[in-house]
Amino acid sequence: MTDQIQQRIDQLKEELQVDFIALALSTLNEMTKVRMIRWKYVSGNTNQQYQRIRLQVGKGIGGIVWRTGRAYQATNLQKQPGKLVELPITRMEKLETIAAFPALERGEVKGVLLIGYRKTTIINDDFLAVAQGKTDEITVYL
Repeated sequence: MTDQIQQRIDQLKEELQVDFIALALSTLNEMTKVRMIRWKYVSGNTNQQYQRIRLQVGKGIGGIVWRTGRAYQATNLQKQPGKLVELPITRMEKLETIAAFPALERGEVKGVLLIGYRKTTIINDDFLAVAQGKTDEITVYL
């Protein structure tokens, strides 16, 4: 199943014509009951640093989308030092424009799909709708 998810992520990068795409999943620490979110499937990465990122609900792009259950987008990120600290994946991958979408199943967040560009890009509503649809398709694998 993990190979299928990675293949689908690679396909989505091509279909959406984005520079970077990642799917975050979470695990629950049974002892502390703290949910940990990690970027599990990635395509278009320039390095392996994303593997070290551990987010809690409400922190980072994955955590914000996980907590709110709503899409998140930002642009001109490299010019905003505060955002780069809050959103480590954007710093590590030098992303300028991002959009992230919750993968929902019966109202519960199962994952977060992040798409990004390394150049400032205007993301229109049509693209957002298509990307959300692709996120919904990925939910079946989760």
